[in-house]
Amino acid sequence: MKKLCKETDILTMREQAAVMDDILKDRLQNLMPRLLRETGFDMWLILCREYNEDPVFSTLTPFLMQNASRLCCLIFSLSKDGKYEALNLSRPNGALSPYYTHCYDPKIQTQYEAIVKAVKDRGAEKIAVNVSPHCAMGDGLSHQLWCDLQKELGDRLVCDDRMAVRWLETRTEKELQLYRDIYKIAMDIQKEAYSAEVITPGVTTTTDVEWYIMQRINDMGLSFWFSPDVDLQRKGSDGARMSGVVIEKGDLLHTDMGLTYLGLNTDSQRLAYVPRDGETEVPAGILAGMKKANRFQDIVRENYVEGRTGNEIFAAAVKQGKEEGIRPMLYTHPIGFYGHGAGPTIGLYDNQGFVPGNGERPLHDSTCYALELNVLEPVPEWGGQDVWFYVEETIAFSGGETFFLDPDRDKIQLVR
Repeated sequence: MKKLCKETDILTMREQAAVMDDILKDRLQNLMPRLLRETGFDMWLILCREYNEDPVFSTLTPFLMQNASRLCCLIFSLSKDGKYEALNLSRPNGALSPYYTHCYDPKIQTQYEAIVKAVKDRGAEKIAVNVSPHCAMGDGLSHQLWCDLQKELGDRLVCDDRMAVRWLETRTEKELQLYRDIYKIAMDIQKEAYSAEVITPGVTTTTDVEWYIMQRINDMGLSFWFSPDVDLQRKGSDGARMSGVVIEKGDLLHTDMGLTYLGLNTDSQRLAYVPRDGETEVPAGILAGMKKANRFQDIVRENYVEGRTGNEIFAAAVKQGKEEGIRPMLYTHPIGFYGHGAGPTIGLYDNQGFVPGNGERPLHDSTCYALELNVLEPVPEWGGQDVWFYVEETIAFSGGETFFLDPDRDKIQLVR
């Protein structure tokens, strides 16, 4: 099998910077003012310190500014007459100049004096700050900085995570187009890992395959946002996810992996079958189980209706699945700048019911999800043994419809 070539498949660092900075400029100029209008805030204020950055900070800065410098402040303002501004009230930094208007001169004022002036000059009365009881990525304002801000701005501050969540979860058209290419890289690595060049039955362990995936991602100059899991199910065993074991002929392999490229994350779970001697195809019973899993994926997608909460989607999809004779579990999450991203939670692995907080968030257009679930089905070739079919695909919800980023979500790969 031809391996991916880092030099031809992955952009150089300089090229990556150009792509990501172009996306940032588009998001700041076109998406940000729309979100301010949607949420009804006059301002969104992000304040954080070096080595204790707000989780949204890196999504608001260009490629060459990965971290805060001392105390950093970014403000997004929408005046009552509709004027939008992106303001930098941090130390002077040329990297921010193409994206922000600099409004702080350390020679003549303190940083907090500059912040107060910016607020008063624009008449802002409702300023969102990142404090949240439910979304970690919307809870980035530290306690000390909150205390400092409150002394200066008092009741103008509103502890609200909606700007952070909407900013993080929303994908622009440019990002949606890019996501397909990013996901293809992940799927190509997965296909490599499920090959005879990597797996020798009776020799290779599930741990060996995990390290292979990690090494391939690293060799390409990329990173993984969680270490991949490779496990298996075997005829005659009641183990749902056997790991750290030698792979044998007749095993059903399962891999959960996610990589990061161009600021976006993937998350996927794919299955593979190790054929026994004389087998040239995946057993029909295993394919039938996969078909049930695919059907439940489609049921979940059918219940993606803009404005519905994660809990509403979960309840409707699970009910419909059970009515169709499926034994489902559903635990789907938003994805984007973060793997377990901001937005509506649609079930949890350890809570197959109502999820407070994030489960009550509504579904918005132009968002992406890791469509993660499993179904339990008996396999005749395994003596009627129940087998878990774990599947996960990164999908987009755009224009009121869901789209898979890869066409092979219904495939079980043969290891050969």
